[in-house]
Amino acid sequence: MSRANGFLLAIEGVDAVGKKTQSRLLNSRFKLKHLKIKLLAFPDYATPIGKEIKAFLAGNRNYPPELIHILFAANRWEKRDELRRLLGEGNTVIVNRYKESNLVYGKANGLSLEWLANLENGLPRSDLVIVLDAPPTFLASRRSVNKDVYEADLRLQERVRKTYRELARKFPWVIIDATGDVETVHRRILKAVSAEIPRLD
Repeated sequence: MSRANGFLLAIEGVDAVGKKTQSRLLNSRFKLKHLKIKLLAFPDYATPIGKEIKAFLAGNRNYPPELIHILFAANRWEKRDELRRLLGEGNTVIVNRYKESNLVYGKANGLSLEWLANLENGLPRSDLVIVLDAPPTFLASRRSVNKDVYEADLRLQERVRKTYRELARKFPWVIIDATGDVETVHRRILKAVSAEIPRLD
């Protein structure tokens, strides 16, 4: 299916860095400008595979890294047709986590980058990847009391941040300093997104 004028924007970063907040602010900005917009998030816990991922993150499943990253990828395959339809209709699709998360968390878990990429080969590609960057220790107070197994693993979060920064040098990902207040970070994101979507100004 042709994308028409569709645009896929992935918002990435470690847990609690502000992806959900910034995705919602961008969504509101697009609506204010009367632009076609759809906001999605992964994992999508409403799907059959998403429910299994939720059980793993809650500590109720004990899967090897290979299997959980297959599930993360499969969760996006469940939404492939919806993504293609939205892009084909000319929407900008903002995704709170996308394929890039699986690359980063998988590599941080010791898996091959090539193997991880092949799991999602055939899904729509990201047109712009924004990586919100802040030290996990800086974000500790933002994490919920009931942390999932990834949120609770500070060493994993440190590896994930390092891997995001490493892969942003390999791929054309845009790193945004996320240590400021919400509005300051939002202005930084808007500047990066407006360079690709001038109508957002």
